[in-house]
Amino acid sequence: MELGTRCIRSSGAGSGSIELTLPASLRELQGLACRITLRDGRHPEIVLQPELRGALAAFRALAARLHGALGLPPEAPELETRIASLHPIPSGAGVARLAWTDGLALAGPPPQKREALARSLRALAEPAGVAAGLGEAWAPGFAAALAWLLTGLVPEAAEQRGCDIVAAALLAEGLRPAPPALAADAFADADWDAATPMLGRLLALHRGWTAAPARHAALAAGWRRGLAAQLRTG
Repeated sequence: MELGTRCIRSSGAGSGSIELTLPASLRELQGLACRITLRDGRHPEIVLQPELRGALAAFRALAARLHGALGLPPEAPELETRIASLHPIPSGAGVARLAWTDGLALAGPPPQKREALARSLRALAEPAGVAAGLGEAWAPGFAAALAWLLTGLVPEAAEQRGCDIVAAALLAEGLRPAPPALAADAFADADWDAATPMLGRLLALHRGWTAAPARHAALAAGWRRGLAAQLRTG
């Protein structure tokens, strides 16, 4: 990706330091250590490689808490294959991927950026749902609803309807979802412990829909009728 041209300049006479202004699209990297590599030759290149081990550690810690809450082994297999880009990209077709800048946001002190947490949970929960026995058709909706319950945010607008149906299903069972379950710290053990029963019920709900899709179809039809009635009376 071509990001334009910038000039190298001295940061002070005799200081030995130089500065390079990066494009605004890289502002999340401010203060991040970078490895500098010179690829010498007829067409020399200076390569800046950001230090991303903190972001990877944050993803692993988040996956461990998520897997623990769902009763899965703590290790997330092939976690690094879920990281697709530096910046978040729309999932599309139910395929959510992690972004390095979200990991960097999660690696910082609490409160972490809620949007970064919601997107990361959405990407981690989809394969976790499949590992927990959900059909692949149901895992994206499960992942979006999980991210909503924990953060109060729906990762993508197209997934709002599915989250609304989940909320209606939980209410019908006498449960009262109260997002966000993770109040300030994405890694707070007490918050994860408190959220575990609701996440277990969410998983059971989607397992039931995997086994009997007609249950979900009936709920969706009831939700649409209720929405239509609200619009008429509103």
